Amino acid sequence: MDFVLPQIISIGIYNSQIAQKGRAVSINRKTALFEIEIPIEAGGVSYIDSQYMQISPDMLICAKPGQTRHTKFPFKCYYIHMSLNNGVLFDSLIHMPSFIKTDKYDIYCEIFKKLCKFYDSGLDSDKIIVYSLIFELIYRLIGDSGRLLSPNNIKNSNYTSIENTIRYIKNNLNSDLSLKTVAAYSGFSPIYFHNLFKAFTGKTLRDYVEEMRVKKAANMIVSTNYTLTQIAYECGFSSQSYFSYAFRRRMKLTPREYGRAVFERYETEK
Repeated sequence: MDFVLPQIISIGIYNSQIAQKGRAVSINRKTALFEIEIPIEAGGVSYIDSQYMQISPDMLICAKPGQTRHTKFPFKCYYIHMSLNNGVLFDSLIHMPSFIKTDKYDIYCEIFKKLCKFYDSGLDSDKIIVYSLIFELIYRLIGDSGRLLSPNNIKNSNYTSIENTIRYIKNNLNSDLSLKTVAAYSGFSPIYFHNLFKAFTGKTLRDYVEEMRVKKAANMIVSTNYTLTQIAYECGFSSQSYFSYAFRRRMKLTPREYGRAVFERYETEK
């Protein structure tokens, strides 16, 4: 996936008492940029599309292009407005929640203070520092927004998509089930899909796929005459050695030991 740098439109401090003097609510508008903000103090209410949240210093706002937003004042915040149309950073930001709760306010605040300082310097050499701070900001937002995903707040449409994806995985265990491939099948970006899938299943995609492959292999060991090499291939393992390693790690027995143990148990129970 391409790594495209955002075009920075503006960075600074917004104060509604100065910018919107005499107004109680901002004009409803459609955003054309990524607008990331962190309140400096408690204030009014932020509205984005059909969502809203009381403004407080333990939250961040991430408005995306095409969303409709307005704000009930007062509102004072640090902000960065960026233009970005594709690439891994775009995918990371476009699927973020509009409102992100955080217990790292001081860390975010320090990032924004430095962004303002080095952006305002106007020196070309400080652009490197500005972009490094933007990367850190997005990295932390990904972490905090990922922790917000849980089975209780995943949209029904996402439930359906993950359920369909799980069905796809089980029916295609001998195919390429990398994060990039499965995320593309599900219709999500890899980063967002990773967070969504883990929230839904409690496992990473890699762990889940390996677990399903080992279960299929265990069944094939006792129900077919396939060789271990054939079983490894049918279950999607890259090699027989890795198959044996993964099987033993999960089943506490090698494939051969597992087959003998099941056979012996069957003979005992006859």
